Amino acid sequence: MQLHRNKKGGMLIDLMVTLSIIALLSTVTIPYLRKYQPNLKLNATARNLTTDLRYAQQLTITEQKIYQVVFDLDNDAYQIQRIDTATTTIKTVAFESEVSIKQITSLTDNKVVFNYYGGVSQSGQIILTNTNNVDAVINIKPSGYVQLEQ
Repeated sequence: MQLHRNKKGGMLIDLMVTLSIIALLSTVTIPYLRKYQPNLKLNATARNLTTDLRYAQQLTITEQKIYQVVFDLDNDAYQIQRIDTATTTIKTVAFESEVSIKQITSLTDNKVVFNYYGGVSQSGQIILTNTNNVDAVINIKPSGYVQLEQ
């Protein structure tokens, strides 16, 4: 003897259980993601700044023109500039609101100036911070080596 079951009601219950699990997981994970978002933005900003410093260095070597990266501490931004008969801005970058420049050490006028060999006029550090008080440090060696510490 074979029993017949009502399959229509079972599908509705399965759908409701699935949606409740998704809602529960969302309410648990979203606060954690918001907590770590400033850290992700800090890491991305520090990597992008390191890449731009290396880009300015490479432009100096290939074009045999002086390039510099100038930091604006008031607006948490920087510019890549070419120094020739006139100063030309190549790129301007403003940081996300969660990331700011905490400190710049040993760099006169808050700028990194590359010479024709890829070295810098002054070595120093750029320290970025975020709203979670996590720091990222970019070291610039006299040889022009740019190193990101996190």
